[in-house]
Amino acid sequence: MMKIYKLSLCEITESDLNIWFDAMSGERKEEVCRLLNPAKRACKIAADRLCKTAVSEFCGCRYKNIKIKKNEHGKPFAENLPVFFSMSHSGNFIVCAVSDNEIGIDIEKIRPINLKAAAKFATPEETDYINSSSNGFFEIWTLKEAYFKCIGTGLGTDIKKVSFEITTNKIICSDKAYNCSFADIESGYICSVCQKIK
Repeated sequence: MMKIYKLSLCEITESDLNIWFDAMSGERKEEVCRLLNPAKRACKIAADRLCKTAVSEFCGCRYKNIKIKKNEHGKPFAENLPVFFSMSHSGNFIVCAVSDNEIGIDIEKIRPINLKAAAKFATPEETDYINSSSNGFFEIWTLKEAYFKCIGTGLGTDIKKVSFEITTNKIICSDKAYNCSFADIESGYICSVCQKIK
């Protein structure tokens, strides 16, 4: 089972941020206070709120009892709860995917891009797809991000070790242990989800 939550930063008030900040743990508050950019502080507070709300609803547990920790690779997890989650932010949206199995999510706002940058992360076959599809760059990029978030290592590993074939009906991941899909979040955005197959 999987559920995706989204939050628009445009709909958040200063009052919301103050209330949500007060509800954060001391450690998370310190992380927020270290950020100099007000927009980044707001995003961090909103992301914490969305994450805990998603985990609370998914698990049926009390919001204030949720403790978010990070593993040795920096991947967040909910302490002592049978749930997996992943978060991403781009433009005006924060998204959170929750599941009873390992999961990763990535969202990107569609914007002008230099397609030559694809050579850094795409295989030759993926590059062909990127060059032939209007949103191919962001589709392949978000799939890779979601996959590496799902396996928990982040993009520090060889990003070309996994590849994706996108057809009209499905997305084929070269790592057969994972199922990937696009999530319809908002016009002008590409969002990919990767989930480990049980």
